[in-house]
Amino acid sequence: MIQCRQQRRCYAITLPDSPVKSIRRCFKCNNLSIEFWNPKHNRSYTVEEWLTICEDGKESLRKILRPIVEDPKWFFD
Repeated sequence: MIQCRQQRRCYAITLPDSPVKSIRRCFKCNNLSIEFWNPKHNRSYTVEEWLTICEDGKESLRKILRPIVEDPKWFFD
């Protein structure tokens, strides 16, 4: 969750159901332009927003893989 500076409330940042095609960084404004395979979803994120999205993704992947990592034989049964 990112806290909005203007409204002081938390909101979730989610990605659309379209694969990421490319990521470009603008060094002037320090934003990331994310291009999706479906162009209607293209937009830019701040570096903080993108890092939050990446951390949330890593956390979700760890939750999914936890049973396999903790007990690998569970996967083979």
